[in-house]
Amino acid sequence: MKYSKKYLLVLIIFLNCSNLNSSENIKEIKNTINNNILKWYSNLCSSNIEQVVSLYSSKIIFFPTSSKILINGLKGVRNYFSQVNKKYKAFKTNKRIILNPEIRLIDNNTVLVTGIDKFEGVIDNENNDSFSIMGKQSLIFTKEDNEWKIIHHHRSRLSKRG
Repeated sequence: MKYSKKYLLVLIIFLNCSNLNSSENIKEIKNTINNNILKWYSNLCSSNIEQVVSLYSSKIIFFPTSSKILINGLKGVRNYFSQVNKKYKAFKTNKRIILNPEIRLIDNNTVLVTGIDKFEGVIDNENNDSFSIMGKQSLIFTKEDNEWKIIHHHRSRLSKRG
């Protein structure tokens, strides 16, 4: 009887592990992450701070692109993006995407995304000058309360040399 319980336990563990790492599950996770990235960029473009904040983990920690101040927690994310909106209010972004993101499942609760992102838009000035800025983007997602949330991100401008 003990042998059959051990066998049953091993079988249950094996089936659970194989389900977690199945190609269908990985595809589903990648689709969810890709949708979250699209939501992130869309909400950044529309300056919808609360929707941006909702995509972050309560354990978020990161250094902003052009700051030495460590952002820690959702209040920090909200304050950071509020300041960004004030600082760059003349920049009207009409397109912001990550080009060919590489999405890697690290484990069942962690996903790493890397890619080159691109901002395009116009500056609210007398000439309505256009702008296009590219950068290197990395995001780490974690599963929190059964949802994929951003726990870390980093962006740096792409130099003219590549």
